[in-house]
Amino acid sequence: MDEKQELVEIYKLHAELADSVSKQRGTANRFYMLVLSGLAVLFSAFLQRENGVPLGWLMVGFGLFGMLLASAWYIVIRSYRQLNSGKFKALHELEEELAYPFLKREWDLLAEGREQKTYWRLTVVETFVPAIFFVCFTALLIIGIYLLVTS
Repeated sequence: MDEKQELVEIYKLHAELADSVSKQRGTANRFYMLVLSGLAVLFSAFLQRENGVPLGWLMVGFGLFGMLLASAWYIVIRSYRQLNSGKFKALHELEEELAYPFLKREWDLLAEGREQKTYWRLTVVETFVPAIFFVCFTALLIIGIYLLVTS
């Protein structure tokens, strides 16, 4: 195998690894979406039942747990972003040795994610969802604290 063929094989392997990381990222997103949605459903189920737990404490507990999960999700998204950024930088370097720098050209056409009218970075879009959950669970916590203080 000559050097060019070896570079092509290395390129293919790293492109597959980058794709694998993206799939893992999607799985993580589905997991957190499911858990946080389940937490919201569980909270509403607790509201329907007479369980003896004061509403304020219920709201504080669910609010804190939801905020913790949403924060963890955000950190996981950032971690996957950093991991993929490194992988794509390495692929761009490798492309310099190949006939056509496909990924670099694609990224150039997308204005490197700087212009939202051209391309919204997936990480930016992805972080909206945990941020929305975080805000909702923070509101739940604040209302719960208010109920505890005023009762």
